[in-house]
Amino acid sequence: MPVRKDKSPSGDGPSEGSSGDKEERYRRLPTGNHGLDPEQVRLDQRRRLREAMLELIVERGYPGVRIADLAKLAHVSAPTFYDLYAGKEELFLDAYASITSRMAETVLGAYSADRPDDERLSAAIEAACHFAADEPETVSLLVLGAFGAGPGALEHRRASLAELERSIQRSRDGGGQLIAGDYTVKAILGGIREALANRLHELRYDALRQMAPEIVAWAGCYPRRLPDGLAIAAPPEDGGPAPAASERAKRAEGPLPSGRSELPRQSIVKSQRERIVDATASIVAEKGLAGLTIPEIARRASISHQTFYSIYPSKQDAFLGAQKVSMHQAVQVTGQAFTAQGPDWPHAVAAGLQALLEFLASEPAHARLTLVDTFGASRESMEIRGASMAAFREFLKPGYMLAAKRQQSAHPPALAAEAVTGGIWQILHYYIEHSWFSALPALAPQLTYFALTPFLGLEAAVATARSIPPPPAEQEQATPTTWNAPQRAEAADDDELSLA
Repeated sequence: MPVRKDKSPSGDGPSEGSSGDKEERYRRLPTGNHGLDPEQVRLDQRRRLREAMLELIVERGYPGVRIADLAKLAHVSAPTFYDLYAGKEELFLDAYASITSRMAETVLGAYSADRPDDERLSAAIEAACHFAADEPETVSLLVLGAFGAGPGALEHRRASLAELERSIQRSRDGGGQLIAGDYTVKAILGGIREALANRLHELRYDALRQMAPEIVAWAGCYPRRLPDGLAIAAPPEDGGPAPAASERAKRAEGPLPSGRSELPRQSIVKSQRERIVDATASIVAEKGLAGLTIPEIARRASISHQTFYSIYPSKQDAFLGAQKVSMHQAVQVTGQAFTAQGPDWPHAVAAGLQALLEFLASEPAHARLTLVDTFGASRESMEIRGASMAAFREFLKPGYMLAAKRQQSAHPPALAAEAVTGGIWQILHYYIEHSWFSALPALAPQLTYFALTPFLGLEAAVATARSIPPPPAEQEQATPTTWNAPQRAEAADDDELSLA
């Protein structure tokens, strides 16, 4: 969450999430024999508590919010609080639902308004950007997360985004049947979310309105209907099996031989660190971040508690270490495949995406930790994600020069690489969240089309995407050792450790 930044509220008066006068926002209804409907009083108390929750999360983070402080700020008694909510998590989810509902109403209202089809998406995007500019702190909860708020917030966010996507898809297709395997809307929403998140995280609130025309231009690159041959056979809605340990992780299991070892100290520490990283990823995949404990990490990694603390100060540091290793490997795998294609940039992007998908399919626990469990984990985890997303954007930057050389009539928007990366991330998140690991390689043609269209134009992007051969019918679990450079035995920290 960004630090609170004062701004002038828009509109005629204070609203939830605005920076209006605090006294006015928390003004109580008249006390005594006022004749007001008791339900009206309860609704007003709930509103004030939601306001207080959002304000205190911005100031302290979710874990630092106390019920006593909520009650004091909202001018309600502790008994009244517990009469309205079972605890602060229920209050948070109510506040979260209020934000998502108001933003969805704003976006869908603009999209569904009586205007030409080619203007509806533009209006919806502009509405989303203006809403974020008016209420940056509350929108930050949606796109950056409330760190430490728990799985309830993540589930509510997932359900809200899914409903928003379905509504836009139905409206976009004229209320007809949804097209299975077309992830264009999901990708566009992911690109918008990425652009909003980056500016909110950097406190560039003034850029939120300014980016609307570029986001509109980028989203307009994609036709309403996915080109023929690029739709994907949708995996079953009930999801796949839970993430299992990869073949590489299984080979790394177990301690080194006990007793005096001739191995260098650096090699021993590297083995222990790798086992901790794998154990952390497996536990989080099975139990979520809340289920991660040091005793369980030590047991699975076959190390003592003392050894764990000699490598990581806390379980949170182990989680961040696992995230850094996974992200580093994903970028490395993509880069090696990308570079192998030489100057053929379109096919280099396609090869990089294929390699990335195969890597994620081969490391299910690490894929889930990296793409699903990082949201709302901590500020540090979002920083690691941000650095990795910036690295992925570098693979798309040659597209700007290629577009200039081709003298295309429409130049790629400046934020195209940023939005494309966010859109691809959103689709990967969706697949991994549902444990559709074996189906990931089949995404390569559609992701390639999505990545190249803003830079090459529709025809050239579709041709490159269609040139990608389909994955084998029975996708065998790949091992990332094919892609890795020789490992350094002296690897001493997470930046040097790879999944080999």
